[in-house]
Amino acid sequence: MNKLRKKTIWLIFLGMFLHFQILTTHAREYFVSLKGFDNNPGTVDNPFRTIQKASGQVKPGDTITIRGGTYLLDAQFKPQGGEQGNWVVYRSMPGEKAILDGSEIYVVDGGNKGQLFSRTTQGVVQIEKASYVKFENIGVINSRAAGFIVRGPSTHIILDSCTTDRTYNSGIGLWYADSVKVYNCEVVRANDREYRNAEVPRPGEAPHEAISICGARFFDVAYNHVHNCYKEGIDCKEVSRYGIIHHNYVHDVPRQAYYVDAWFGLLEDIELYENVAHDSAWGFAISVEGKESEVRNIRFHHNVIYNMKAAGVLFGVWGGDGPRSDIHIFNNTFYNCGSPRWFSGGVGSIDILSKNFKDIYIYRNICDKGWDYEMGFSFTPQEVKQAIKKLNFNAEDNLFESAKNRPSRIGQFDFFVFEYLPPNNTMGAPLYKNELTYDLTPEKIPSVKKGSAKWKYPPSPWYGALKPDS
Repeated sequence: MNKLRKKTIWLIFLGMFLHFQILTTHAREYFVSLKGFDNNPGTVDNPFRTIQKASGQVKPGDTITIRGGTYLLDAQFKPQGGEQGNWVVYRSMPGEKAILDGSEIYVVDGGNKGQLFSRTTQGVVQIEKASYVKFENIGVINSRAAGFIVRGPSTHIILDSCTTDRTYNSGIGLWYADSVKVYNCEVVRANDREYRNAEVPRPGEAPHEAISICGARFFDVAYNHVHNCYKEGIDCKEVSRYGIIHHNYVHDVPRQAYYVDAWFGLLEDIELYENVAHDSAWGFAISVEGKESEVRNIRFHHNVIYNMKAAGVLFGVWGGDGPRSDIHIFNNTFYNCGSPRWFSGGVGSIDILSKNFKDIYIYRNICDKGWDYEMGFSFTPQEVKQAIKKLNFNAEDNLFESAKNRPSRIGQFDFFVFEYLPPNNTMGAPLYKNELTYDLTPEKIPSVKKGSAKWKYPPSPWYGALKPDS
């Protein structure tokens, strides 16, 4: 090997080494503590006092670690972002919990009286024009707007094990942002219309939902706990697409636990699976509220829905009642859904109020102890068979407990809902492991019929969400 080649190779390796050193030695960790001062260097022994000061120092690859305690903010926190391969991480000190208190935030950016905090899509933590950001185990309380807002053009954002408690708006909102993950978070007391700026007139309802997914793409919302809120639980709406919502736990909300709803344009390609909901109004609803909107290609499967005051699944007629198509609902367990004298009329396991749909596939579900019916339609008994055939509505290979034969009841929409159980389904009910504790794992269950239907999304070879013990 000649000297020139040796020198060239050595310079290449030296350059690679120096580049690696720059990447690995640049990353720093800054610390924030209630006992710190902002003129400190931000080390573990001499921390900053505010998260804003720490965020002003970070560069891609850095971490801000916040000691436990409640930090009263007087303005929104807008974090700095990182870059691909070098995320900026904001986290509580391991074993501790940092809480950001927004009770003193009344206006956006601290000075514009024309932009009241409650009247804007803003959060105590506002992740906007920042990408490659992770928040870990940080709480937000007392927001007169939202808790966490992730707003486009931000991309590649992770909220992991974060919490919100008492917000006028959403606990967590994703607004036209791409590639966002919301994992292991807890949202409590979201959409409290009483907790708003005094200048804002008392509305009929607070804005948005506990977790609002608005026009987001490529999102993953999973393992979150939403409860004791004042409106819907997890809502995927507007023109969201290409997302998954799974392994969440929603209970004690007065409306839909899970909701898919288009406000304008096309909402498509959303999958909801292995979620649980109980003690709410509706379990899962699909609506098209906006004019000239459409919902397409929704998969709802392997979810457990029980103790609903209204329906387990609702095809809603709210707003413009626009078209929805290519809907697949399979391998779910609907138990004890519906209640007497519900304001919308008759309610049960599956409630098809809307007539504006086509290409619907409902199969391998357990529908057990629905109040007025296991499946009901707003079509009259004389027209239902021909109508659902024309619209390619397919409900086969389900396990229905029984026909209820209750009188049809009119509700808020001024029409009746009639029970109709399509053919090619099985009648009967499982013996569950423990109904008293709502362990709805079947111990004994009727055998699945070996039908001829070939589904686009193959089901599990049993009825319901949970694999039988035997």
